[in-house]
Order: sequence, then C-alpha cells, then structure tokens
Amino acid sequence: MSTPRINVDNSAAWGKLVKSWATGRDYVTFVATAAKPVPDEPAAGAPVPFPKPGSFKAMVTVCRANNVGLHFVATATTPKTPCTGDEPIGFVLLQGTSDISILRLPAKEKVHESESAMMGPGGMTYPLPAFYNDAFGDGTHPGAVRAMTLVEQMEFHAKRVGEYTINTCF
Repeated sequence: MSTPRINVDNSAAWGKLVKSWATGRDYVTFVATAAKPVPDEPAAGAPVPFPKPGSFKAMVTVCRANNVGLHFVATATTPKTPCTGDEPIGFVLLQGTSDISILRLPAKEKVHESESAMMGPGGMTYPLPAFYNDAFGDGTHPGAVRAMTLVEQMEFHAKRVGEYTINTCF
C-alpha cells in the first residue's frame, strides 16, 4: 500500500512557504500592499529566511511552525490524519531552473487511487480547492475570473503555487 496523499489545511501559508523556498525571498512574514506586492530579494550574502528542508521531518516541522497544517488525505478506510514528521517517508526536493525543466511523474499507485476514488461507489467528484472561489466567485460564471486587486492576485498566486506543488510534487 502506498503512503496516503498529503494535502494542506492552509493554502495561503503553504503557497507562501513554497514561494519562499523557491526564491529565497520571505513571502511568509511579508505583508503585501498595492504599492509593494512582493518582498525584496535578500541582501547579497545574507542567509535566506526559509532554507529549503532536507528531510520530510524538517519540512513538516517548518510547516507546523508556519501554520500550514500538513495532513494525509482521508480514504475509504482511513480518516484524515495530521503529518507528524515521524512517518517513514523518503524526501527529495528538486528545483528546476530556467534552463532545466523537470518532468515529475506521479506515482503509479497515486494515479490508480485517484481513478478508483472517482469511479468507485458514490464516485468522488474531481476536487478543486475552496480557494478557487477567490477567483471564480460562487461558480455562477464558470471560467470568468473576477477582478482582483494586485494584493489579492499575489495571495491567489501563492495558493496556486502551493496547490501545484502539493498536487504534482507529492
């Protein structure tokens, strides 16, 4: 049996943490404004505020410290369970560059599990995170993105980056 799928409880906090790891900037504690929607680069030679984790336990620890709330998704036989960091899970952090693309394929078992959940008794609908309502409103106008301020766009971007990362990379 494969490790259950991992998800987050706080999409904005997770996305800001992922953006911080990816860029070296501090999106986590930065307060965006219309005049300054993204944080500055760290000073040359200064340590990055959120170093990339080197283990699953380190990732869970920094997530917990920043109110992300990682959990294993509930299945037909197990409830939603918080990640403790003590689980025997391997961990590899990869980051592409503008010159190197990384095609990360999902685990075969994860594809089969998702398909089974959608095709099984009662059939799961394809899940979209609740934060999609931030951009698409109440769903009465599918495909129409509502006007968002620059600050709202940056918050939505952090959530999307986090969602992409948790859904494609875990």
